[in-house]
Amino acid sequence: MSENNENFENREREELIERIINEKGPDAFDDMLKLLDDEDENVKEIATEVLYRLGDSVRPKIEEYVKKEVLRGEKNNMKLLYLIDLLGDMGAKNSVKDILKALELYDFEEAQIVIYEALAKLGAGEQFYPLLRYMLLEGEERFALGPQIAIAMSYLDIPEIIHDLVQAIDSSDFSGEDLETIKQALSNVINTRPSYKEILITLVGEENFEKYVL
Repeated sequence: MSENNENFENREREELIERIINEKGPDAFDDMLKLLDDEDENVKEIATEVLYRLGDSVRPKIEEYVKKEVLRGEKNNMKLLYLIDLLGDMGAKNSVKDILKALELYDFEEAQIVIYEALAKLGAGEQFYPLLRYMLLEGEERFALGPQIAIAMSYLDIPEIIHDLVQAIDSSDFSGEDLETIKQALSNVINTRPSYKEILITLVGEENFEKYVL
């Protein structure tokens, strides 16, 4: 796709999102919920973005829907996973218990990492730090899911994560876009917790600092 075509599609997407929000507002909730069943990932992303921008006007409805779906207990429910991810972005701390229960409903690691990330964003992910660290540095899943794991870890307020991400970068396990994503995760940690910058400088030296961040 050329850059011009991509820019055009992005503008069209943004105009559609704005039109839905301006014309329907919170009343768009039910329609957006239905669109999360669509097979097209672009459609799901648009629906999710609309709900995110509607913010507090729809958050209670999302929280209630997630609670009901968790109680219903359907395994590997992808719509529920999208909404859990969204609640993490929305800072919905009231849903932490429901999101924790949702872990039992997914039997594939990609989904579980999405849930760990949502919990980390909500300040409730520290208990999973040892598992995430193992998955990133030792588990076989690191080769397929390492970048996703690193991003999830970047939301945890744990100083040791700096060492873990440096170790991942220094290993020979990651290259190309995967390595760049792990550096982005480390950059995110430094940007959101500036006091951790000194930990990184202590580990790698000020002269090497730029090699580890984006």
